[in-house]
Amino acid sequence: MAKKRIGIVGAGVNGTSIATACAARGHEVELFDSGPAFAETSRKSSRMLHGGIRYLEQGHFGLVREALLERDEWQQLAPDATRVERFFFPIYKDSPRGRALLYSGATLYQWLAGRFSVGKSRLHSIPEVTEVFPGLNPNGLCGAVSYCDVVMNDERLAETLVEEAKDHGVSLHEHTPISRIATTGFLDINGKLQEFDHVINAGGPWASSLLERSGISSAFALEHVRGSHLILKADLKHALVFQIAADQRIVFAIPIGQGRTLFGTTEHTHHLAEPIACSGQEIDYLLAIYNQHMTHQIDRSDIESTYSGVRPIVRRRSESLSNMSAASRDSEIEIIDQLINVFGGKWTSARRLGSNVASLID
Repeated sequence: MAKKRIGIVGAGVNGTSIATACAARGHEVELFDSGPAFAETSRKSSRMLHGGIRYLEQGHFGLVREALLERDEWQQLAPDATRVERFFFPIYKDSPRGRALLYSGATLYQWLAGRFSVGKSRLHSIPEVTEVFPGLNPNGLCGAVSYCDVVMNDERLAETLVEEAKDHGVSLHEHTPISRIATTGFLDINGKLQEFDHVINAGGPWASSLLERSGISSAFALEHVRGSHLILKADLKHALVFQIAADQRIVFAIPIGQGRTLFGTTEHTHHLAEPIACSGQEIDYLLAIYNQHMTHQIDRSDIESTYSGVRPIVRRRSESLSNMSAASRDSEIEIIDQLINVFGGKWTSARRLGSNVASLID
């Protein structure tokens, strides 16, 4: 294979994984980001490496199966930055999904992982679940279903990926915005054109806006969703998953150590011109959910910090997207001459995505 010069825009988990995969094939790779690596969407997630149990409800079995297998690769790559956590779904009389449906889904989730399963799914009685979570609201409680998944230390894992890329010879250029991109292999870097054999647009939420600035038409469009999280001064023995009947969503409460809990996420349509920050409305929404399910009531004084990220949801321009919560987080790859566009994706599938993109470089 002839050595190619590759320019990649976007040093999040997708761009960095692509860069490493391309460099491992012997190519000369330069990776650019307008800010620090992993400063945006990749560092603003719910910190899970998971198959996406909620996607089973929409029938995305292939996506879930693939992600569950890739979950194991992350554990092998960075055992010190990943851990297995048991997630409990408390079930109430008014829960939109009952014991039988949730247990079937959790069992299917375990089965899809096959030999890479990280733990058995279980059905729990009321005494069993209240023993684990004595602060859980007992009114209308019918028991719980639990399953196992993997959570990550995203800061440590990001450092691992950046070092891996550099070890493979990737040149990382932080604080280097790309103003325009060309299908002929050029990047406009601070007003100077640099030529590459291939350029890869892995700009995450900003991938489409980069194409628009460059006058490049794409078959794909991105919808943007802001997800906000609270870091609460609350101590949990294991993770909880709350079903929200009003909007058919789920919200995670994940213990992250030192008496703190990661709580989220929200889903709000976001315009890129707006600040990426947790709004007062989102704070009230999440606090109400927590207080609905726990006997110890909390308020804003119990919030240590908040953070928000924008997720890109990809669709074909010929299609409409009516339900953000039900939309797949799968990725799309588009080739236009010497330009490769990468849209969507998520943490768990990033390394497989990187290999797939690198295989397109001839």
